[in-house]
Amino acid sequence: MRRIGGYPIVGALGRGGMGRVYRVLEPETGRLLALKILDPHPHLVSVLGEPQARRLFLVETAVMEKVRHPHLAAMIDRGVHDGRPFFVMEYHCHQLADHIGEGDVLERPTRPLPAHEAFRITREILQGLAAMHRLGVVHRDVKPANVLLTENDNVKLIDFGLSKIPGVSFPKTRRIVVGTPYYAAPEQERDPEAATAASDLYSVGVVFYRLLTGHLPSELSRAVLPHPFDGPSWKAFFRKAIAVNPAARYRSAQGMLRALRALQKSFDASLEQACRLWHEEAPRRAEPVRCRREAVKIRRQEAEKFFDLDALWRPRHETSNRWTLYGDVLWDGTTGLWWQRGGSSQRLTWPEARAAVQRLRDARFCGRSDWRLPTVDELATVLKRPRYPDTFCLEPVFSRDVRRFWSADRCSFRSAWYASSELGYIAVQDFSCRMHVRAVAGPEEGPPERQGEP
Repeated sequence: MRRIGGYPIVGALGRGGMGRVYRVLEPETGRLLALKILDPHPHLVSVLGEPQARRLFLVETAVMEKVRHPHLAAMIDRGVHDGRPFFVMEYHCHQLADHIGEGDVLERPTRPLPAHEAFRITREILQGLAAMHRLGVVHRDVKPANVLLTENDNVKLIDFGLSKIPGVSFPKTRRIVVGTPYYAAPEQERDPEAATAASDLYSVGVVFYRLLTGHLPSELSRAVLPHPFDGPSWKAFFRKAIAVNPAARYRSAQGMLRALRALQKSFDASLEQACRLWHEEAPRRAEPVRCRREAVKIRRQEAEKFFDLDALWRPRHETSNRWTLYGDVLWDGTTGLWWQRGGSSQRLTWPEARAAVQRLRDARFCGRSDWRLPTVDELATVLKRPRYPDTFCLEPVFSRDVRRFWSADRCSFRSAWYASSELGYIAVQDFSCRMHVRAVAGPEEGPPERQGEP
């Protein structure tokens, strides 16, 4: 196995302007980490030259060493390999951009988050930025692709390669863009050295808007928000957050945090009122549904069609489930499938997930010996898109603590498909990532009274 500085490489994570990033193992513990090594893009070298590219890489390393906070990715180690500097930082499998479905074409809509999650993630981004700003460091590239989510969905801000540090100037050239279109503040787009803490706060405003609505703000929609985010307090918040003039924005990350908390308090009060007035619609008659139970191997380029997913990788058709609770399991009269209600107590790698299901079989959990990892088709029958206000007003059928869980279907020799119950989508991850298990059994051809209650 190839190594860098003693760290075994288990996979590639990507390439930026100044380096390549690998998934590596910590030799002593086997913990997954990310290692970034200097390997500048040829375009960057042609514009800046090798010495300048190296200097910028070391600037990023210095930022990671200088700024420490629970919501900033922490540096674990640094060194030199074959004459090239590298650093090692904590690694988490899930990226906010992937979670909301943001790809290379930023103009395309993304999956909106439930409001309470959008508030929480935005708060944690601001808390991380506040730590940077106290030391005079400006991130200059706040966007969903630079936000990692831990197993508990806590924020870890990453990629400080474009950060502005007091006393360190960025090379002035029109051939290098500092920041990302739509997320970068207007003054930063004109001159990267003009970026201040207010520029980062502009980016946070765009991220928050994106998380809530699934869209990017534009000149025409800057103060026009969809229901239920269309009140005066919402409009006032975004007018200030993404004001063109930096002086008109929030003065600090802490000031924006206070405004965000006040906005959430107002939203929570309106939600409580909406839940009191809201009544569940009469359930539609559910037709029996049969779905594939044999595991398959499906590549990314085939998945959307094979699994019948929309452009945001959500099932095109939602199943009208007919749930009956039997102790620790649920039976769906529409599909005839039995489901673990709570799922595994811990997050597991894919091989560990398969072993956990085997233990359920061996122990005859709830009187059954046919437990297995569900296929994507079976998972699709229990996925629902977030809706207002029923997402908030209804008690969930399954535990909300289990947000991502493995399927039996593989994508490659080292990756498998999983489901997000929070946003109702299907995605793929490396076997080494950790997620919950929600085992399935059956199907039963008739109601459980005829089959024997577990």
